[in-house]
Amino acid sequence: MDKEDRLNQQIALFYFAYKTFVETADRLIGKHGITRTHHRILFFVAHSPGIKMNELLTLLEVSKQALHQPLLELREKGYIIMEPSAKDKRIRCLFLTEAGAEIETELGEAQRRQMAAALSASDDPDGKFWTKVLEQYAKERPGLAFFKIGA
Repeated sequence: MDKEDRLNQQIALFYFAYKTFVETADRLIGKHGITRTHHRILFFVAHSPGIKMNELLTLLEVSKQALHQPLLELREKGYIIMEPSAKDKRIRCLFLTEAGAEIETELGEAQRRQMAAALSASDDPDGKFWTKVLEQYAKERPGLAFFKIGA
């Protein structure tokens, strides 16, 4: 097999892996009446409590208009609260409520179990090589600066 064929196979595998990964969450988010967009918001707020609105916009790489409706829906469902920053009352910070944290934990645990099982079945059980590949893909994303990889 030549290099191009191997890369084409890896691209196909990456696609199929991604589809499987998001299907796990999709099955769970449907029962809570939320979408993938809501799930992404819950994930980033859960892992960056007190995140500022502008930081969330950077992480998700969306406009204020694109974030407005799903964020409003999460607030209406009682999954997220918005509070003014302690340092500057004009800045709004986001936090999960107890209900939001429960949903995010349920979704996150399912995906973490799935990722751990895939890594355990590989020659890279700690995911060090996988992390390096992902870092190369993510290195140009502005939101990466908010996460300490390998810490």
